[in-house]
Amino acid sequence: MHQRLYSCGACLLFLFSIVQAQGDIIGMGHADGIVITSSDADSHPSETLDRSGFLPNHSAAAKLTAQTTFGATLSTIEEISEMGFEDWVDNQMSIPIGTSLKDEVTIYHNFRKAGENDSDAGTSMTFWDYSWWQYHMTQPDFLRQRVAFALSEIIVISRNSGFGNNPYAFGDFYDILLKHAFGNYRDLLQEVTYHPAMGEYLTYINNPKTDISENRFPDENYAREVMQLFTIGLFELNPDGTRKLDGSGEPIPTYDNLDISEFSKIFTGLMWGDRQLIRNQFFRGDQDRMSYTIPMQMLNEMHEPGPKTLLNGTNVPDRSPVDGIADIEDAIDNLFEHPNVGPFIGKLLIQRLVTSNPSPDYVSRVSATFDDNGSGVRGDMQAVVKAIILDKEARSCDAVEDSSFGMLREPFIRYVQLCNAFNLSTESGKYRNAMDDINELINQKPFSSPSVFNFFQPDHQPIGEIADQDLVAPEFQIINSQSLVGYLNGLNDWIIRDQPADEWGLYNDEEVPDNEKAFFQLDDEINIATDDRLHELVDRLNLVLAHGRLTERTEDIIINAVKEFASEDRDDLDRRVRVAIYLVMSTPEFLINR
Repeated sequence: MHQRLYSCGACLLFLFSIVQAQGDIIGMGHADGIVITSSDADSHPSETLDRSGFLPNHSAAAKLTAQTTFGATLSTIEEISEMGFEDWVDNQMSIPIGTSLKDEVTIYHNFRKAGENDSDAGTSMTFWDYSWWQYHMTQPDFLRQRVAFALSEIIVISRNSGFGNNPYAFGDFYDILLKHAFGNYRDLLQEVTYHPAMGEYLTYINNPKTDISENRFPDENYAREVMQLFTIGLFELNPDGTRKLDGSGEPIPTYDNLDISEFSKIFTGLMWGDRQLIRNQFFRGDQDRMSYTIPMQMLNEMHEPGPKTLLNGTNVPDRSPVDGIADIEDAIDNLFEHPNVGPFIGKLLIQRLVTSNPSPDYVSRVSATFDDNGSGVRGDMQAVVKAIILDKEARSCDAVEDSSFGMLREPFIRYVQLCNAFNLSTESGKYRNAMDDINELINQKPFSSPSVFNFFQPDHQPIGEIADQDLVAPEFQIINSQSLVGYLNGLNDWIIRDQPADEWGLYNDEEVPDNEKAFFQLDDEINIATDDRLHELVDRLNLVLAHGRLTERTEDIIINAVKEFASEDRDDLDRRVRVAIYLVMSTPEFLINR
């Protein structure tokens, strides 16, 4: 039935109207067969139906923060409600990178040198942990931070393999992720390929050409993983992320062992950027630091000569003289231009930010944006991220009723969300957090995955109802009896016992200064923790932590539980707030981000 509605020019927020016997909802994207006009010639009434004129309520704004940040305060949620989704996302993308994590590592290293009065004092991985935490507790580029973390789980390096206790490897590599979170994916691939941390992790640094007499052949690790994990995946894909099938109904592999062998020849001859001979090693001090902050250099005499055949019949010529850098350029172009990259990387990013099981249409829309940002540019990450965040599937009101939509909140993101939501602060503005206890409790912290396959794999299917419906739930791969109990014990440590961070000295016998010890700011919550205002407290926590998804029954259970605690003085009210936070962050409604 064709419907025509009339609206005044002020009606630019939203319209929910019941029509037809079936009770259809009109507005927020539900606009089939509907025309809306306005008496105000300067207004755009169609915005009411297509959602572009919709300013979000607080719950919708809180839902956005759950997909785009490591957690947000009530003031950030209110800011989004006033600005609208797209304006807030645009504003976030305009915020420059606040500082270099490599430089932060240097500050901590120099502090140790001064404290020990030793210019040769060694490094510690704690410097990397502190640098990551300092950045994320102080910088306002919330969306960039979340996207960089997502990229760190796609393009993986890990401290669990090599690196000799060198924090510069991770600080400098993470700077690349922050830099290209809103850059171009091809530029990201190129910088990653030349970064010595990746070269060390996937063992192609100091990777020489074939020498039959020594039974030596190029290392294949990076050649394999740059295809399987960083660009095209294992099987050819349709633009919507579904697998292409051959005449027998079987998936079509994107590459084979011969392709791996050919790509491995490409990545030969790369060596440390500050070293003159392949296999020449330095082990400590500034030279060791510089090795991880200078891109690898090409040693052409160690690069595999001759032609190479890449994907889709692309031929790398037999260059004379040998030119390893030109070969790598050709290989990166070959991978970047492959039609799989848009749907493969697009779906992975959707899984990390919005939902584990995006619809094919959702993937297709994001993939199309990867292929062309609207101005003929391929791989524009700013456009891709915006397409993911603002897609109708991500923003739909219907999603909360769809059991296949959403994702289990990653344990580490839950932890950082707690710290951000309640303004974890220090008097000095300097933070320390080694995150070791956190990692032991929940099996997760930055750059600590057990392998190049990340903490969990994108196609993981827990046994039971999820697998029976042929759905995936990647984050459940690190959920077991130990990590589940560990998370609850961690909540107890962080919020109940008021021990939110692992704060250690930076050198032997250094005491952590009192002004660098972190504390939660709970004054606003304490003010509404009395019996007559407990419902306000729980509503506030519901919004900030669970973006309004707690059921009335769950809220009543939490209120009744908190009432069992005394409320005689400020300490009692503080305890009530902490217990309420603990209970909200233990609920299924919080744990499943939908």
